Amino acid sequence: MALRPRADDDRLVEQVAAVCARAQEPLLLLERVAAAVRRRVPYDSAGWLLVDPDTLLITGVYEEDVPREAQLALIELELTAEDVNKFVDLGRARVPAAALSATTEGHLDRCARWTRVYGPAGFGDELRAVFRTGRVLWGHACLTRRADRAWFSRLEVELLARLSPHVAHGIRTALLLHESWAEDRADGPALLVLDDDGRVESATPEAMDRLGPVEDGRLDASVVVHEVAAQARALADRGAGGPPAVARTRAATGEWLLVRATRLAGDVGRTAVLVEPARRSDVAPLLLHLHELTTREREVTCLLLTGMATADIARELWITPETLRGHVKAVFAKLGVGSRAELFARLSHEPPVRSAPGS
Repeated sequence: MALRPRADDDRLVEQVAAVCARAQEPLLLLERVAAAVRRRVPYDSAGWLLVDPDTLLITGVYEEDVPREAQLALIELELTAEDVNKFVDLGRARVPAAALSATTEGHLDRCARWTRVYGPAGFGDELRAVFRTGRVLWGHACLTRRADRAWFSRLEVELLARLSPHVAHGIRTALLLHESWAEDRADGPALLVLDDDGRVESATPEAMDRLGPVEDGRLDASVVVHEVAAQARALADRGAGGPPAVARTRAATGEWLLVRATRLAGDVGRTAVLVEPARRSDVAPLLLHLHELTTREREVTCLLLTGMATADIARELWITPETLRGHVKAVFAKLGVGSRAELFARLSHEPPVRSAPGS
């Protein structure tokens, strides 16, 4: 006897939850989630994306049959165009998934992405989802179908929404379990210069070592270079609002990297991208998200790091010393430290002290 559709959906949720419960590389996790989802929610192409939770800029992508030119065009539109179902809006929505056909009431040409990218390439509907824990976004998914296929149904949208917290938890856990720091590295920052079409005009060897082939058809980890460069262009050329052109990502070696971009002055059509090992202080805000500190706990942590006296922190936050002690205890427990000194070492740019065995 065949399972009812609802039972099949429940089985997929259980399968994805199991995949996300295992520690693994974030992009490998997304690949496995995609394989499970595609069997239940058919699609023709897709991008499964990692993002910096503070700037929401893309830091990695598992791509399925999306041409490189289309990926770059979609990055540009997401950062510069007014459009429907944008990831930033889905991140604030009650339901973390939406189909383009439903949002536009069947008028797909109301969407800039469809008009400029999907339609000319023969695609029809799009299903988007964001992966979030609470209000923190860790990644996105964008699934598309050819124009001659059925639109995504309400049940399929609901199914992707049910998967959202599981995938977010998996990404967060993967990042948390693979923390790695560049300490005492001899090599400095890597530099790339891109034109407005995303072509690399020049690059130092370190750039390829850290991010892989930036001009490869599959952008994977190097998508962050194009994402940050596109944001720099948007800020400089159009005065567009939004996050700064900076994102934190992990190299193939596991170390955290800081990726920045800026428009070259007096050099029309070129953007410089700097890739450098991240210090602990660069990634400290991300670590607070990873360890799921509350808003108040993050405020307390920031004030503790300034060296402010406990009594002064309580007055600053308009709370009692007893309440503050409770917050401090929770912060220490979540970050695995026992004192302010250990907290500073955990989140500052100073490398941890490592003792020789037996010392």
